Amino acid sequence: MSPGPWLKFLLRCLLVTRALRLTGGAALHPRYERVDGDVETLWQRPEGPVKGLFFIAHGCNHQAPDVFTEVTETGETFKECASSIFGKCLGLPEEVALRHYALSRGYVVMAVSGGDGRQSCWSAGDLERVAAAVAHVRKEEKLSEMPLLAMGASSGGAFVGLLPSLDASSGIGKLACIVPEIMGVNTDVNEHVPTLFIHMPRMVPNIANVLKDLTVRKVRTGELRAEPQKVSAQFLTKCLKEDQAQRLSKAFQEQHLVDSQGFLREDPRHRRWIATAESVLGFDAPDSLVADESCLAEVMNVAWAKHEFTAQFAEEIFDFCEGKELKLAQMAPGWKTELGPIEVFEFGPKQGPLAVAIHGMAKSMLHEWDHTAKALAEEGYHVLLPNFHSMSNGLTPGTISSDSVSIVVKDLMRQSSNNGISMLLGKSWGGGMASKISQDTALKVQKMVLVAPAELNPWPETCAVALFWAEDDAVVPIRKAETHPELQQKLTLFHKEKTGGHRVLDAYVPLIRHFSHQRAEAHKVELLQKEESAKRSAWNGLHTSFKVSLIGLLGLAVPGYFLYRRRGEKDARGKRLDAAKE
Repeated sequence: MSPGPWLKFLLRCLLVTRALRLTGGAALHPRYERVDGDVETLWQRPEGPVKGLFFIAHGCNHQAPDVFTEVTETGETFKECASSIFGKCLGLPEEVALRHYALSRGYVVMAVSGGDGRQSCWSAGDLERVAAAVAHVRKEEKLSEMPLLAMGASSGGAFVGLLPSLDASSGIGKLACIVPEIMGVNTDVNEHVPTLFIHMPRMVPNIANVLKDLTVRKVRTGELRAEPQKVSAQFLTKCLKEDQAQRLSKAFQEQHLVDSQGFLREDPRHRRWIATAESVLGFDAPDSLVADESCLAEVMNVAWAKHEFTAQFAEEIFDFCEGKELKLAQMAPGWKTELGPIEVFEFGPKQGPLAVAIHGMAKSMLHEWDHTAKALAEEGYHVLLPNFHSMSNGLTPGTISSDSVSIVVKDLMRQSSNNGISMLLGKSWGGGMASKISQDTALKVQKMVLVAPAELNPWPETCAVALFWAEDDAVVPIRKAETHPELQQKLTLFHKEKTGGHRVLDAYVPLIRHFSHQRAEAHKVELLQKEESAKRSAWNGLHTSFKVSLIGLLGLAVPGYFLYRRRGEKDARGKRLDAAKE
């Protein structure tokens, strides 16, 4: 065996050992069968008591062996990987992490290859095949009465949505919960199975009607969103050794593949990052970097948060499926307004003061306020994030009027049992809308936070306003604020960042949190701003005095220098004349 394969073998051993140590789970050797001759089935039992089965359905261009590694947790070779339909076990990082966590929670983990078993999608025709595979694992592991939890991503997400159509007698047994990732489902077949949706913000399916239908059927539902992640060295250690991860992270920054915050600038599926990875890693690259087969390619897709399998919410998945409340914000279906239903995302205690955040025009940035909302929720606010992309009758950003936005916000305010808005937030298009509707006296807006608003309008004298902008914002340039000097004078806080573009930056969150405090605290923010201004004024005064002094010194020194030179030249000429006379 050449050094390359040995290096990869040892690296996979280290990755598997590290992942198992993180989850704290222990497991028996995985097993492989071709059930009924052609249904490729892999499964693994935890070491200890078993709570149930956990079925993972892969997405298109994938297969069941992706969930398993060729080297097991005990360091043994999983020999059947070589005889699988794909010919190997890829052990993709998110799938492996989820498998380890499921084992640590006491579940037998199983995966089945859909379609023809090699880089295929799922279809309704696979239902009987999966039922046969589940029945086989139940029999082999003596788990006939145990509940089945099922999760799938993309094509697999739509497929697990069909599992409730199967009768228990089909062999599938008790289906206790389904978790579709980055995909909606057919609700017609689900009468009772709890359903948790996991989405990525750059491609959120419109599931308002799905949730409404499930709610009418009294099906317990939840919704979670896997946000974009920073491509830091620590993030890259999912696939790389620490020194490799640090070098690659640095290269991504130097070549501007990530922004100043560490987020990817473009979809990694464009694969412009590959050349950088190859130049940095060279012979030490842990895999081929081939799409749908590469560990590094998968985590880059996860960081972009558009369409990829993710294990980010492993704990929440099992908590939800075991009947516990979700720890993160849930989407609240069925919010009614005069203009029709709208999706709304909630954070924080329902009895807290109300905060409403309005997103920008881009649908891909729908959840940009989430970090701020979580921070405000910790301060005791009840935060509502309405999705104006979810409305019907053509009422979407760009077509809906500010009057209509005001109507929607007022309806949300009343339904949340509030008679006013403690804090109104808006970014870009949403900032312009917030600036306009703050003038509606029925909303009783106390504080307003604007991030690069598309429009700036006069606000009520009773409303304290904080304005945030990045100086390199190319979408809504900061000079737009400078055209309203009369409004700048009324601001409680005007915070600028050198870089960050057209985003709600993490750097804004602690300042917004401070601004959200009681009125006395708001004055402190204003005082801090004035103190900073005073410091700048003092420095400017000192700087001016220095310049005046320097000019004065130069005014004396320069003429003196030339006078000195003239005298020196005169003396030199005199000496030359004296020498000539001699």
